Amino acid sequence: MSLADRIGRSLFVAMAVGLGWGIRGDFGHLVGAMYPGAALGLALASVSGQRSLFRWMPILAALSGLAIGSGGMMSYALLHGYAQSDTLVNYAYGFFTLFLQGSAWGTFGGALIGLMLEREPLRTGEWLGLIGSVLLGGWLTSFLVVDVLGFQINPPRNNGSIAFMGAALAQLIWLACNHKPIGLRGGVLGYVGFGLGMAGGRLLGNVANVLQGPSGSTINHWNVMETSCGFIAGFIYCFGMVGRAYPEPPEDENIPLASAYGILYVLGVIPLWHRLNRIQPVGTKLADWAKSLKSYGYSDPEGLARTVLWLIDGVCALGFVGAALWMVIHFRRRQRWAMLPVLWLSGTMLLYQNLNALYFFYPHRSNYINMHNVFWAMFGLMALYAALARPRPVPVPEDPGTELEPRFSWAGWLAGAVAILAIVVFLAGYVNGEQTMKTANTRWPAWSWQQGPFPGRAARP
Repeated sequence: MSLADRIGRSLFVAMAVGLGWGIRGDFGHLVGAMYPGAALGLALASVSGQRSLFRWMPILAALSGLAIGSGGMMSYALLHGYAQSDTLVNYAYGFFTLFLQGSAWGTFGGALIGLMLEREPLRTGEWLGLIGSVLLGGWLTSFLVVDVLGFQINPPRNNGSIAFMGAALAQLIWLACNHKPIGLRGGVLGYVGFGLGMAGGRLLGNVANVLQGPSGSTINHWNVMETSCGFIAGFIYCFGMVGRAYPEPPEDENIPLASAYGILYVLGVIPLWHRLNRIQPVGTKLADWAKSLKSYGYSDPEGLARTVLWLIDGVCALGFVGAALWMVIHFRRRQRWAMLPVLWLSGTMLLYQNLNALYFFYPHRSNYINMHNVFWAMFGLMALYAALARPRPVPVPEDPGTELEPRFSWAGWLAGAVAILAIVVFLAGYVNGEQTMKTANTRWPAWSWQQGPFPGRAARP
């Protein structure tokens, strides 16, 4: 595979996950992160060009969606506040903890994708050993750091991310000690990709925050951060995983059933779960929409709000239509349509998010860069790539003695991530300042932008 081809495939995955992570910010928590998690597995399998990954796609997408979605239990808003501070001790701490939390967010889904693609499937005892190691690592880290040392990662928020960080390291250690090369590759790439995505995305969000003042234009820097996080994570993960031949699913009678469940979950249940979980109570949501629509000048805001709800329900139904189409594509082995599921999921969730945010109804704002327009541009580029590209599979070596899984330099990837994180912290010293402090928090001393000028600094006229 040429470098240009590898980059092109990685950019497609980057846009899929970046779009998903940008939309995730509107919904948050477990259900919100399921969508970009599933998009990672879908997009990687679709650009591989391999029949094996085409057959694996529903299972990979479902598992990565569930695993990455679990990271939604972590509290991380204050860490972003620290990374917007203009004092070294605070923004260095913010970027470091964001890297660790992003790593813990992405490594489980990345590793599960890799473990499914191992040449020898894990036995029941190995799965139990992995799960036990992850749970023990998370509990032990939380006990030592929080209970024994008394350290709070972002007081007064919860310390769940400390347990996730310990569990992530325990998983990587187990994968390395038990000689699971593809699982280790996926786990490390998920760790590095999402870690740098979270930290690097925050830096780009800070840049957007600073630039919007002098330019006269405004942009939601949180959307910039979230979209960049997924984009960086998706690119790194695909770049390290694509370009290798992976085995076919085992000839197991449960694989087709698991695939059917995976298809229903990814395209049908995820949008529906957003509807049931995030538009509750319905009456309150309708009232909020009507209030906003009234402020936009609509004559019948209550009726239009009910129409919005009806359209969202229709989008959820559209998800199940996509699931039915995917089942036909999957079970009839129509590999030329391999990119349809990721495009369908992305389009469905984009419509859902736009309707929920009333994007189609609010008036134009001058000098405002609307991230919804950016989302549609990303989706359009994904569709263009799907229409024009025909990814070819990596040929399987004919020589039976050829090593199918090249040695993975996990230490090099981790060292490179540390070096890039150091550069991010260094650049933050030039980016962060008066503008970023308007939405910052600090750990030392405990301070929020809502409390007025930073302690020790006089208020500016």
